[in-house]
Amino acid sequence: MGSHRTARAVIAAAVVTAITAAVVLIMGFAWHGAGSGRTQVSYNAVDMRAQMLDNGDLRITQTFDYRLESRGTPWRQMFQQYTLSSDRLTTISDISVTDLTTGRTYTQDDTVHSPSGYGDAGWDSTCACHWYIADITQSQSHPDPFDPKLDALTATAVGEPAQTKDVEIGWNIPSTRSAKSMRIELAMTWHGVATAYDDVVALEWEPFSALNSTPAARVTGTFAFPKGISESNSWAWLHTGAASETTRLYDGALQFTVTDLPGSEYINVVVMAERQPTSAVSREQAGRMKQRILEQERREARIASNARQREARGRLIIWLIPAVLALLLVVGALIGAKRACAQGRRHTEALEYWREPPDMSPAAAAASI
Repeated sequence: MGSHRTARAVIAAAVVTAITAAVVLIMGFAWHGAGSGRTQVSYNAVDMRAQMLDNGDLRITQTFDYRLESRGTPWRQMFQQYTLSSDRLTTISDISVTDLTTGRTYTQDDTVHSPSGYGDAGWDSTCACHWYIADITQSQSHPDPFDPKLDALTATAVGEPAQTKDVEIGWNIPSTRSAKSMRIELAMTWHGVATAYDDVVALEWEPFSALNSTPAARVTGTFAFPKGISESNSWAWLHTGAASETTRLYDGALQFTVTDLPGSEYINVVVMAERQPTSAVSREQAGRMKQRILEQERREARIASNARQREARGRLIIWLIPAVLALLLVVGALIGAKRACAQGRRHTEALEYWREPPDMSPAAAAASI
């Protein structure tokens, strides 16, 4: 009887341990996967390459590998939005869009077509395989035309009141119900990006702003300096809240990889290089900026490090709470098993078993037969 109680207690402890361990794993994975549910549109991968030109402009090539889930209406129009600012990005020109999946180069359309105003055949014959650029400062649903030359902002110094304008570069794809992979290449030139100070040339490149709503499984990028710049006379920093890695090359180029970029997360690159005597950067500003930028980046690094530590502590707590609960339940089950064993032994010790012949005379024993 006691052995049966002991066995039941041990089995109960094992069951509690297994259930609690499962709960710990489920909670941990649920936390890790929070916010990573599949959206209707996402990037399998994004590759970005920026080449800094001698005049401080950027020649940028971005490759987007889209994953499009099935929805009620077909996919017809994709776009990227950028904020022009007179102190860091005055206009965008030299735009080209190529569908790398089909090899087709899109042509420009001055009209922004509404995808809801066409059937599949009408859209594919009239609107598909064209790209556009529009001013969405006043309205995204009713954008204004944008001419990269006529509508460019006039450059102003950093720190002065800046003029801003929001633009959208979009491309009309053939009506698509779903796609596991659709690769689109967007190439363009950003003007008026860099500022030449007395000691350095500095700029900020933000390929993904916090307004980006499309998550990406993997983002790779390269920022390259003009000739004459090397790792010894240049600096580069990557800012993002997602997991990332960076590498500096001998020519000063910054290579970076960002994994599991969620929607509403930014990617920002800050670079600086010693000013060359032959610098042709159009925006010039008096003053020395090198030490100020270095100190600012050190502060940013400390802030980011503290944020990572807080996040790590949060992850530890998420795992620790159910783990402690599991330990308490297991200990309780084991204590119950131990008590059951002790109780079983007490019941066993209370019983008396006669294994010797009873104390009676031979005659009495014979009489009882």
